[in-house]
Amino acid sequence: MKKKFFAVLIFIFILSCAAYGAEAETGDKIVARVGSSDITEREVLEFIQPFGQQAMMMYADEQGRKMIIDDVITMRLYALDAEANGLDKTPEFIATLENTKRAMLAQAAMKKQIDGLTVTDEDAKKFYDENPTLFVQPEKIHARHILVSGDENLAKVQEELKTKSFDVVAKEYSIDTGSAVNGGDLGEFPKGVMVPEFENAAFALKNPGDVSEPVKTQFGWHIIKLEGRTPESKVSFDEVKARIIQELRERNTQEALQNKAKELEDKYKVERF
Repeated sequence: MKKKFFAVLIFIFILSCAAYGAEAETGDKIVARVGSSDITEREVLEFIQPFGQQAMMMYADEQGRKMIIDDVITMRLYALDAEANGLDKTPEFIATLENTKRAMLAQAAMKKQIDGLTVTDEDAKKFYDENPTLFVQPEKIHARHILVSGDENLAKVQEELKTKSFDVVAKEYSIDTGSAVNGGDLGEFPKGVMVPEFENAAFALKNPGDVSEPVKTQFGWHIIKLEGRTPESKVSFDEVKARIIQELRERNTQEALQNKAKELEDKYKVERF
């Protein structure tokens, strides 16, 4: 549960950092005015930032930019009306404002905590070398099958295979509609994907073109043909480097936040009810 919570916080921080970067680049260019109050480009960017890249692309378009600025103007007008009617003095608003302030302060403190955290190529290579089993691709086989129900249908299929190709018979007789249309092709799969009886028979086949004896499973009778075999292999460091760096960065961020949270719990009195 705690892990999930911190993953959400990390996502919030990524958004916060993106917003901070956008503000730093734009400055305080005035794009509209409501009464005597200016609306700056920074305010507009803060308004659209939570909506992601699509909103930023819309803002780059002249017509989209006008629509977004109009929305900000409308928001400012309603805010002025709310103040004029004393809505900013209600207990509900004051409580919400205080909660928002706390959330923003927490984000600022957390951002400060993770600023400077880096993961180098050397860190990634060390993790790769120390965890070799995480980067092994298991052996896979490529197979086809024909699935039928009942001994009579099985006998008919076996007879047909004497004169017709496997894929033709699969298209004609297999009741596995997902693979039958492709001549019974199941694609590549490792151990642990198929039911045990099927898997044992399929992986026992040695050479491409080998066809199994009929195999009974909960689905019916299978006849399996081996198309190919891909041996176990290790994924190269270059293939997974970017993913390792990303995962280490997330792990380090999470650890830094959790450690700081524990430190703060020790510092301040916490009671849970």
